[in-house]
Amino acid sequence: IRESFTEEGDEFFDKIEKKQFDSKATMELKIEAEEVSQDNEIKELLSYESIKKYLEYDLPHQREGALKILRDLNGSGLLADEVGLGKTITAGIALRECIERGLVKNCLILTPPSLVDQWVAELKEKFSLNFKIIEKEDDWGTAPFVIASLDRVKTQYKDSQIFKHDRAHTISWDLLIVDEAHKLKDKRTVRWEFVDKLKKKRFLILTATPFQNDLFELYNLLNLLKRGHLGTIQEFKKQFLHRGNKRHPLNPNDLKRRLDEVMVRRRRDQTKVDYKKRIPKIVAVDLTEEEYRIYNSICDLLKTKYFAANGSEINGRLVIFAILPKITSSSRSAMESLQKIINDEKYHSTTREIAQNILSDYQNIKKDSKIEKLIELVGNILKEEKDAKMLIYTKHPTTLKYIVEKLQPFNLKIVEYMGGLEREEKSTIVKKFKEEAQIMISTETGSEGLNFQFCHILINYDLPWNPMAVEQRIGRLDRIGQKSDIQIYSLATKRTIEEHVVDLIINKMCCIGLVIGELPIILFNLGLDERKAGGMHKIEEMIMNAFIDSKNNLDIFALEVERIAEIVGQGIDEYHQAKKATTEVLDKHERIG
Repeated sequence: IRESFTEEGDEFFDKIEKKQFDSKATMELKIEAEEVSQDNEIKELLSYESIKKYLEYDLPHQREGALKILRDLNGSGLLADEVGLGKTITAGIALRECIERGLVKNCLILTPPSLVDQWVAELKEKFSLNFKIIEKEDDWGTAPFVIASLDRVKTQYKDSQIFKHDRAHTISWDLLIVDEAHKLKDKRTVRWEFVDKLKKKRFLILTATPFQNDLFELYNLLNLLKRGHLGTIQEFKKQFLHRGNKRHPLNPNDLKRRLDEVMVRRRRDQTKVDYKKRIPKIVAVDLTEEEYRIYNSICDLLKTKYFAANGSEINGRLVIFAILPKITSSSRSAMESLQKIINDEKYHSTTREIAQNILSDYQNIKKDSKIEKLIELVGNILKEEKDAKMLIYTKHPTTLKYIVEKLQPFNLKIVEYMGGLEREEKSTIVKKFKEEAQIMISTETGSEGLNFQFCHILINYDLPWNPMAVEQRIGRLDRIGQKSDIQIYSLATKRTIEEHVVDLIINKMCCIGLVIGELPIILFNLGLDERKAGGMHKIEEMIMNAFIDSKNNLDIFALEVERIAEIVGQGIDEYHQAKKATTEVLDKHERIG
């Protein structure tokens, strides 16, 4: 029996005879140390058999990555797989395994706002894990497994600089996961401070781009993960930083060796993942003179004759953001917006009268050029590919119903997907689209957390002004397992703002050779993903301001949109340079395919 003990051996039995025992705190430290020791002995994933039936694809790099995180990194590390390789799934496998082995009894996941619901859905459907979303300060401590938007919980009281969600810092987390962790590259931000204050036994950070502008960003990220791993800041400067070259390190082999001690990273050329091309096709819609006159009347109403009942001018920016996208969405959506103005007594009687006149013009219109172009497009697609499946997106439920109404006479098998559906209803609709229907028409609700690899034709009937929302739409088809190049049709009414907005978002942002997930990184680096007043992102605000400043002069608007395109283009070039530098640092002396 005595031989089975470690080097403590005789001392252990002497202490028992003398009734000498360690403190409770020491005992807990030893138990934790034993857990870590057991982690190192992990040679297989006990839970994988039970979860693989829920995974759409059994990809070796995902389970091997999870195993390495647990076996070699003790559950704490930087998961830096290239964009598009499914870091969420790898992290989910590692989390499920930790729970299975009794190593994790509570967990906090921090993500960007746009990914919270997607994470919750993936964890539920693929790993049978129920995570509660933190909405308010009192939610902390009410569930062992929680997820939160980092942007939401990092907020502070202005007078005291205390975090509103400081209760998160009183909890000892068995595992903390931070997605899109490149947002923590600046040590001076409240994001970085909030994460640093969290108590965590294991810490997993996910990002394909650990640094963008210089190696200090990599240092800041690694300093969160493992204090001192790259030395003090002075030691880091001396050992790794060139003077005047912030992206290329001195002693790259030493840096790569240090990184390998805390990092899991795979490139796409090392895996079986094969992403297809995005092929954009702008479908121009010629308005009749009558339609064009009505469009200009609405723009004029919004710009110059939009007043409250007391005679004061209503905030034009909020009006345009709320109404103008609906005007360019569809005639039905435009009519609904006009009717709301007519019925609302907060508006001036003259404003309501003008709206009524425009609505009457709409009601008497004989042709809807945009819906006719959609019908023509659907017919042409089916002539070329009789078994084609098409996913049609619109921002507005009213437009969705209108499209269904106009397509139904052609005996097409159509399913509708919009907000307010229960989980089982959603699953039924997706299954019906996959197995029976030719067309699924969806609002933005169907652009989050759903996968349609079996479909390769996307039609944007209208476009959000936020390119990240468009990226979400495309991302439903541009997934692991897609076997065809993705045909992306976007309708754009000529001689309107829609023509230029569609060109900007589709041709200059979403379909320029980027991999799914790269555009949000670029917009973050440019500061264009920030939310502004009224819920707009900064990129949307820039487009809206361009329209307001142009006073509905399309030539001036086009110049402003081109200026925005140049800013984004520069950001894309910078990202590609940074990606190249990242590859050279993280993949040093490995063959790049």
